[in-house]
Amino acid sequence: EAIARRTTRPHVVLALPAELDAQLFLAALWQTPLGRTPTAHHYDLGPVAAGVDPDRFLSDLRCVHQAVRFYGPGARAESVTLAEAAARQVEAAATVILGPGREAADGTREGVRALLAHLSPSATVLSGAGAGASAGEAVLDTLTRPDPRWFEAGPADRLDPVSTPAHPRGVDRGVVSVLWRSRRPVHPERLADSLPKIMSGVVRGRGHLWVATQPGSVVSWRSAGHHLELREAGDWLQEGDTRAWRDASPQRRTLASWFWDDYYGERRNEVVFTGTDLDQDELRGVLDATLLDDRELSLGVEGWAGLAGGR
Repeated sequence: EAIARRTTRPHVVLALPAELDAQLFLAALWQTPLGRTPTAHHYDLGPVAAGVDPDRFLSDLRCVHQAVRFYGPGARAESVTLAEAAARQVEAAATVILGPGREAADGTREGVRALLAHLSPSATVLSGAGAGASAGEAVLDTLTRPDPRWFEAGPADRLDPVSTPAHPRGVDRGVVSVLWRSRRPVHPERLADSLPKIMSGVVRGRGHLWVATQPGSVVSWRSAGHHLELREAGDWLQEGDTRAWRDASPQRRTLASWFWDDYYGERRNEVVFTGTDLDQDELRGVLDATLLDDRELSLGVEGWAGLAGGR
């Protein structure tokens, strides 16, 4: 609001530091502060742009032993791997400017371009190599238009843990994304035993699980490189809980209505895995083997609590 009062310029560009979580920042910026006019009344939200060095990006995505401080609103910071930070920065971007790289002949740059198309499918990937004046004007035009993606889902909506990450079909230079979905709960120990097979070749994984021993909680799945984080991320929607339904994103409410089961509600597993040379059938088969079988399923929610120590 203060910016809108002090400038007559039609565009405001925010240069965000690399250690800032752009998704969290935008969600906070676009919230309506108490007693103030919403930012959306003054500006349309343009695209988030990120620059990618192809020679460094792949090594960053593999780096799981170096922790970095990743900041959200109010100077709150969390410690994440360098791989996680690199993945989030790209996923938040609607426009990615890909640098030239050192070795054009080794295919690294085109491999990174293929990976970017899977990590952020709706993003426009622009070349930063050898761009002339007309190309520069086209880039500027792209960056100064309102981003239509925000009309589909606002910044806060994209943080909802129960959402399916967008993913393209097909294989490009060996890069493929695999969606795994199931309506049965996961056995926690079988999942733990299967992780080496699941994570082999996976560069990025995002989604949510329904874990049998935590039947009321959404468990988020987030992996970058070989580092996996499973975290409780709120509760599943319950029938009749008006406040929870109101607070959920429009996308989640739509998906919950679509997948609703009279007994299990919206509970389900949905994870998208992106990697190189992944065998889709084999990966889904390994994941399916972690689910409860018919006997275990028949025990019901109360019986599932005892599964943690069994097979």
